[in-house]
Amino acid sequence: MKPKNLRDLVTFVPNKAEPIHNWLYFKEGFSRGLVEWAVREFQLQEPICDPFCGVGTTLLAAKQMGMQSIGFDVSPLAVLASEVKTRNYDPRAIETTLKAFHKMQPREVGKFQNKKIRRLFHAKQLDDIYFFYKKVQEIEDAKTRNLFLLALIDTTGRVANVVKVGGSLRKQKKPCFPVKKLFLGKVKKMMLDLQNTQLPNVESQVFEADARITKLGKDSVGSVITSPPYLNKIEYTKVYKMELGLFFQVQETKLRAYIADEATGKDRETEIPLIAKAYFDDMHRVLQNVFHYLKPGGKAVIVVGGGCFPYETVESDDILLREAEKVGFKKIDKIVARHVQCMRNRTIKVGTVRESILLLEKPEER
Repeated sequence: MKPKNLRDLVTFVPNKAEPIHNWLYFKEGFSRGLVEWAVREFQLQEPICDPFCGVGTTLLAAKQMGMQSIGFDVSPLAVLASEVKTRNYDPRAIETTLKAFHKMQPREVGKFQNKKIRRLFHAKQLDDIYFFYKKVQEIEDAKTRNLFLLALIDTTGRVANVVKVGGSLRKQKKPCFPVKKLFLGKVKKMMLDLQNTQLPNVESQVFEADARITKLGKDSVGSVITSPPYLNKIEYTKVYKMELGLFFQVQETKLRAYIADEATGKDRETEIPLIAKAYFDDMHRVLQNVFHYLKPGGKAVIVVGGGCFPYETVESDDILLREAEKVGFKKIDKIVARHVQCMRNRTIKVGTVRESILLLEKPEER
């Protein structure tokens, strides 16, 4: 049964009120409720795989339901967030480390060298961020260290003189917020979330990998819940270049939301833009890999969005369904979650595209 609030469930917005899920905001993601609905409605089996795991919504929701899961992503930031959200912790280790950090008085221990990034902060803030970054690296326990690192990354985004708008960063002057207070307050909030949330003793497998080339063991996955990057020209290195540059030393990478390489013009056979054709070629490779590691009878739930171009729209759901059928999948359903306006220059309406949920099944072997 299609839930009444499905248009909200395909967004990350409901997660803002969800403990642990809201540890790092990720506007490209979907909600915990979508995962829970899909598991119940389509009787999905474990382990659940998300080859575009983002900040771990599928993996954490699976953990909360006591189900095993596997996730991977090309972004080291996404992998870190997914790992931190799905690990089992020793609360005493977090509390002891937090007390030690409260006693620290930030002092200059060096500077981030990237001049472009340095211009995004008040000087004192960036000095404090660098101080705590160095101290976080000294934490011996890996799980605790990564939790503190994610808290610092979240704090960095809150104090920086920028906001994420569309596919880029927009400068916005902010007061010089106290880094130490916000950082340790975030850790405290994360610790309380863990104490107040009963989680099964299950940990997800998470690793950094490209869904186009990564093959898990044949017939090793019970089901798939994922949302591939949508067909647009948002670059993750623009939206998250601050975090990637500061904490992962990632400067220039091909982390485009449409994942295809640059191309211009139209494909003669399909009459869609060549960028779109390259995107669907990439998605064909992803679907081949998913088909390989999904068990016979296993289902794949895929959230997709249409492409918005300056003078036309491309409905991704129908094209991806055809690609899935070429690979060998059986179409079970296409559920339209919402319609989104496609605008040019933010003022001229080009058309409307669908955001849909595709339900596919790998046929049983004869």
